[in-house]
Amino acid sequence: MFCLPLLHAIAALRRLSTMSVHREGGQRVKEDEPDVLQMLIDHELAIKELYGLFAMMFKSHEGFWQHLAADEQRHANRLASLQSEPLTGNCLRWGGQVKPQAIRTSIGYVESQTAKAKKGDFSLLQALSVARDLESALLERQFSRLKDSAPKEIGFVLTSLANETEKHLKTVVEALNEEKRRAHGAR
Repeated sequence: MFCLPLLHAIAALRRLSTMSVHREGGQRVKEDEPDVLQMLIDHELAIKELYGLFAMMFKSHEGFWQHLAADEQRHANRLASLQSEPLTGNCLRWGGQVKPQAIRTSIGYVESQTAKAKKGDFSLLQALSVARDLESALLERQFSRLKDSAPKEIGFVLTSLANETEKHLKTVVEALNEEKRRAHGAR
């Protein structure tokens, strides 16, 4: 099962391990500079947990949510594969395209929705609306913008993530529209 406190503890340990001054791709990284890549991984894992909860809550759509959750895990794994690429950090920082505060805010939003889901405070329509909002969020769309300026090795992963995010959005919007039609037809 999903264990958010464990994920938080792991993320905190990783952040602590990145606090020292080190060289990345030949550039000096500041001691207090956030690890944007790790934050993006944490974001994907937070969404995975939320979708996993939705799978348990909405048995009629369990496969749908499980598929999305598995994809979010794959996204996290792909991002993690970039940790060994020396230019990744530079790519993510270029021009300030990925703002750490935006990632923190988005993770906070996902965590608040997860807490709400744990209380059972969601209808299927609400869950699909949240998923649509997450998949269409600016943060998820950053992959599309970054892929064009990234080195080939990194660009391939970012392109893949951008394409999958677009597929998620389309799939979620279709499910949301179907649920709206069903709800209106039941009245």
